[in-house]
Amino acid sequence: MPLNYLNLKNQITDMGSTASARDAEMRSALEQLTAQLNKHADEIIALQKLVEEEVSKNKGLRCAVPVSEALNTHVPVNLPAPACTILAADGSQITPDPHGTVLYGLVNIGVFRVQPGSGFVPSELTSSSLIYGDELHSSGGTASEDMVNLLRDVQEREMLAQLAAVETEPVITLTDGPLELYHEPRQEQSFKKHFDKYLHALDDLAVNSVITAGYVSRPRADLVVKLLSLASGDSPDAPDNSSYNGLTDIALFANLLAPGERSAIFRVQSRSANDYEGRKVLHFFYLNVSAGGDPAFARVEIPLWVLEKPEHIQLLHSVLVEQSRLSGSVPYPYPLLRAHEIAVVRMEDRQQLNTLIENELVRRGFPPSRKSEKQVHKDHSGRRRM
Repeated sequence: MPLNYLNLKNQITDMGSTASARDAEMRSALEQLTAQLNKHADEIIALQKLVEEEVSKNKGLRCAVPVSEALNTHVPVNLPAPACTILAADGSQITPDPHGTVLYGLVNIGVFRVQPGSGFVPSELTSSSLIYGDELHSSGGTASEDMVNLLRDVQEREMLAQLAAVETEPVITLTDGPLELYHEPRQEQSFKKHFDKYLHALDDLAVNSVITAGYVSRPRADLVVKLLSLASGDSPDAPDNSSYNGLTDIALFANLLAPGERSAIFRVQSRSANDYEGRKVLHFFYLNVSAGGDPAFARVEIPLWVLEKPEHIQLLHSVLVEQSRLSGSVPYPYPLLRAHEIAVVRMEDRQQLNTLIENELVRRGFPPSRKSEKQVHKDHSGRRRM
């Protein structure tokens, strides 16, 4: 049955009628928030103490913490970027399908290596890993989508650490998405085993002084907004009651960051971020990678060891802006774009892999596999759905 457009018509009309009122509210709140940003811009120590006090009462508090730069800092980019080696990694995966012909998972990692301006041809590398046997059932049931995503993130970081170890400095490693992981519940032993591998890979990158960053395109976070909400007296125990609820950090920085500029650097305060200790403590800054015209914002996550060297921050800033502008009218770091193209698993790849696995099982005496009854009917229904 198609969508009930008669039901939706009235809801869409109502949505449109409330949009203008909501926009006016957000504009007013944004003006107030911008005033708070400028008012507290230089109160670095006071804001650090404020967050520390609130964390003692609310361990789950998630917000930004200023480090050393004024809150309304905006740093211009220096181009062209200095010489360096860029290793960008991305991954794709196949989640185990209980309705398919064979039960397995897959993680496929693609790495794009480039030395801008060197004249050397960029190179590509792919690593493919099946999830089967004990690993397929490590959490008591079949590996969930979250667990497969975790395995992908771990393998991305391990692969980058191994490749970066044999490069000559300076080396930049890029991944799509945050460095802070959100996956299976942390009390699960299976999560801890793989999360420890992730932290170990970060330690390897730190030892080799690799400039590591996670790139979050069009971020929706409100970390700085939450900080200013606390500074203005809103209750940290009821953050949803903030007068700035619904505003994002990008809305706050949109009029502050000109093309190529980055924001101040902040530390991430969160229950999850506490697992990243020592030189792995997570930080971030916002960046407008646009060359002009429509802005293109990103949140760039970095560990403490990158922040320890100002020249590394400047190099990362320059490289991200320069490489993003290579992608044309929609700025996005070109090495990450290429890594995604390398890593993606196409439908024909999946079908061929299914056939290879089925043939191997039959060769070893297992009966031919078949799809579940449900999947058979779905495949022949002729329906298309999102």
